[in-house]
Amino acid sequence: MKQFFSIFIVFCMTFLLSTACEKKFPSGNGGVDFSSEASEEISEEPVIIDMAGYERFLKMEEKDKALSNRGFKDIGANKDYKAINYDIMKACWISQFDFSSVYYSNKKQRSESEFTKLVEQAYDNLLTLGFNTVIVQVRPNADSFYPSAYYPWSYYVLYKYGRFADYDPIRIMIDEAHERGISFHAWINPMRGMSSDNLKLIDSGYVMSEWIGTRKLYEYKNLNYLNIAYEDVRQLIINGASEIVRNYDVDGVHMDDYFYFGETPDFDNQEYRAAKLLDTSLTLQKFRYNNLNLLVSGIYSAIKAENETVLFGIAPAGNLKSMSTKYFADVGTWLSNDGYLDYIMPQIYFGMEHQTWSFPDTYERWSAITTNPNIRFMCGMSFGKAVSAYEGDGDQYAGTGKNEWIENKDVLQRSFEYAVGKDNFSGYAMFCYKYMFDPITGEENVKIAEELENCRDYMTDIIVGEVIS
Repeated sequence: MKQFFSIFIVFCMTFLLSTACEKKFPSGNGGVDFSSEASEEISEEPVIIDMAGYERFLKMEEKDKALSNRGFKDIGANKDYKAINYDIMKACWISQFDFSSVYYSNKKQRSESEFTKLVEQAYDNLLTLGFNTVIVQVRPNADSFYPSAYYPWSYYVLYKYGRFADYDPIRIMIDEAHERGISFHAWINPMRGMSSDNLKLIDSGYVMSEWIGTRKLYEYKNLNYLNIAYEDVRQLIINGASEIVRNYDVDGVHMDDYFYFGETPDFDNQEYRAAKLLDTSLTLQKFRYNNLNLLVSGIYSAIKAENETVLFGIAPAGNLKSMSTKYFADVGTWLSNDGYLDYIMPQIYFGMEHQTWSFPDTYERWSAITTNPNIRFMCGMSFGKAVSAYEGDGDQYAGTGKNEWIENKDVLQRSFEYAVGKDNFSGYAMFCYKYMFDPITGEENVKIAEELENCRDYMTDIIVGEVIS
């Protein structure tokens, strides 16, 4: 009897389940085809949707025409793009200061045709000096040079915060670069934000507007810095990097040295004290190291989730001592392990005769801690001190080498000679476009003429880059 009752219950449940399925998936034209062909389609890898990003997109698309025109894409939507990178990177940094007059004129965004012509001119100029890569600033102050669901349009592009662009300038810069075989790396500053006055101008749809007056933003020397002790703050920065790789055919994402800015305990003292309750041995250095390590590894993983061929690199300040005492960047961990970086590019803006941080000495110190063979080593270089020397100013921090750039016009040539001979040398980046060319007229800068002429061969003929990805 019990066995009969059990069979009866199973029969009833099966009948009810089949009836419910018929109502939800009726047969006929409106039904689901469970043929083998349809089954194959259903078994395909499911689409992953970034719901948080989509919600942010919906908040801004009606206001931002350029964002609406670009549309929303799923995670990994751009995974099939094959990044263009070279075995010897020969890059030029294009900062916000270089191109602000290119982005806007007469207090408004330049016309698309004017902007495109100036970009074409800049790239053609760089090709004459052998450059094969540009590192273009797209986020200097927790803002954006492209339509973003996370960050407001930058005043370097539109002259003023609170505005929206008529077109997408970064799309043009990427397209024009690739037409010339130039690799494009998007450059972001992770923690440095805008002034409090500018912060008040941004649209309420951006997440940072929700953080005004909270511990997640800290004002220092008239700028607000993002407090990466908070997970959602780190996630904002990570989302911004993902957004770039997902929506644009960039070949790399690049960060420089705007991390922490000295001990400034007020910045994160409450968060540090709370963390120390769980670990009494925790120092401020270890606390900040961990926060920044989580951010850097998070960005790396997010980029690779979007496109494995896109590189992630960092250009920290050349003074290695400042990494632990000022910026709190745990570069030793980054450079000895996988999962943080594809390349390191210390800013070795020093002459050959600098008393404490000469170019050769700085190169060797950074090279010694880059122990992971999967991480490429490059040099950050600059015409900045050549410009200063032309104007009669020496390097005030160089000690006995203060007048090296004034008395010699081959400092960069000798630096190239040293670096190119090293087995681990994988390229360089030169700061910056404006030091070499006028962004509007395109004319070469006479202030660096002698220094440039002496190192021109190294920049054009001797170092040849071949595509590796």
